[in-house]
Amino acid sequence: MTDAPKKVLLVDDDVDFLEANRVALEAAGFQVLTATDSRQGVELARSARPDLIIMDLMIEQLYAGFSAVEALHAHKETADIPIIMVSGVTTETGFRIDQGGKKPEWLKVVDFVNKPVDPVELAKKVAAALGAQK
Repeated sequence: MTDAPKKVLLVDDDVDFLEANRVALEAAGFQVLTATDSRQGVELARSARPDLIIMDLMIEQLYAGFSAVEALHAHKETADIPIIMVSGVTTETGFRIDQGGKKPEWLKVVDFVNKPVDPVELAKKVAAALGAQK
């Protein structure tokens, strides 16, 4: 008997980002769900219960991803789902959220990745985050 594939939810308003990363994650053996805004992402997370969420920081508004992460942590159904946050905030503003390539301690996510994101590398980060969860 084989284990069911791990379910990953991608939440981003960039359809090209969603498609490229969906293909890479599926090639790595993950089941992939997508949402194009933070509200849809939170609702889908609550109903589908993914094993991991990849959340864009600058989704509908500049920092809407932070609000979505807070909403996910506020619901008991989604509070324990690991989140990898991705963002082009550094490219857009010059402000670095990651410090020396590491996520800041105050950010309630397992990893923070600056865009542009190599889809194969992101799939490796997902695998590592889910492997550490066992």
